Amino acid sequence: MTTDKDNSAPSTSSGMGLFERFLSLWVALAIIAGIALGQWAPVVPETLSRFEYAQVSIPVAILIWAMIFPMMAQIDFTAILGVRRQPKGLIITTTVNWLIKPFSMFAIAWFFFTVVFSPFIAPELANQYLAGAILLGAAPCTAMVFVWSYLTRGDAAYTLVQVSLNDLIMLFAFAPIVVFLLGISNIQVPWNTVALSVLLYIVIPLTAGYITRQSLIKKHGSEWYDNVFMKRVGPITPAALIITLVLLFAFQGEVILNNPLHIVLIAIPLILQTFLIFFIATGFVYSAEVGTNPEISNFGDAFYYTVIAVSTVGGSASTVTPASSRTSALPEEEETE
Repeated sequence: MTTDKDNSAPSTSSGMGLFERFLSLWVALAIIAGIALGQWAPVVPETLSRFEYAQVSIPVAILIWAMIFPMMAQIDFTAILGVRRQPKGLIITTTVNWLIKPFSMFAIAWFFFTVVFSPFIAPELANQYLAGAILLGAAPCTAMVFVWSYLTRGDAAYTLVQVSLNDLIMLFAFAPIVVFLLGISNIQVPWNTVALSVLLYIVIPLTAGYITRQSLIKKHGSEWYDNVFMKRVGPITPAALIITLVLLFAFQGEVILNNPLHIVLIAIPLILQTFLIFFIATGFVYSAEVGTNPEISNFGDAFYYTVIAVSTVGGSASTVTPASSRTSALPEEEETE
């Protein structure tokens, strides 16, 4: 018997909303606005940058809470138990994130920074850019996975499990991978930052979402919660996302304007890496589901069901499905009683 899961986001058949359809435009405008803010009102980023603890920006953390709260508030914890019956999404995510992505990022960045761009970038600076790319490739994002999953109508419970698993793996695998790729042995992993990030971006919003869901459903019922409350808080995610981008680029606007050529050169391998990981994950989805899932009959269908959760131009591979599908990162196979 198949178990369907309700979700507060609109169904796939209704199509994407205005924000999702023109997301690239809103991001571009947010980048421009952020750089302009940093130039015309530098006191704003200068003041906000003072509020930092363990290399974590408190204002950005608050905005990220706002971004992921609607996702956390719609998690049905009873559905998490069903994840064990659908391991394909977890296998794809962990394989891509830890066995492929760090090494493909290193290979692509090394080729561009030390070979293709050698006439434009000094060797010392190229090594610094390569080190940054390695760190980016070996560190799956957390908060943006929830955001992209919410915007693409992914399953909230499955997303939570995927993020939690990747964070657990990161605690043990991040340092060895980075040490290996950088070829050095004195990498200092900011464990206090890692622990604080897990607390800020998972534990606190998850607890707040759980308490909110339980208390409001008990008081008003699940129908009111799904059809009224979730629709009211839904716009918080896109608004917080845009404000976060504005703030981040306000912080880094001076660096971008002073090094426009290098910014463009750095973006090229990172963008190529993002598309490569996207198509690899899509291929895995296609191989895992074609022939067994009637909703996926070709690579185009698999492409639709694959979403790469991206923070800036990096991120982690997380497969999600529309809310109208079942409680799975990949559509669940039929269950028989």
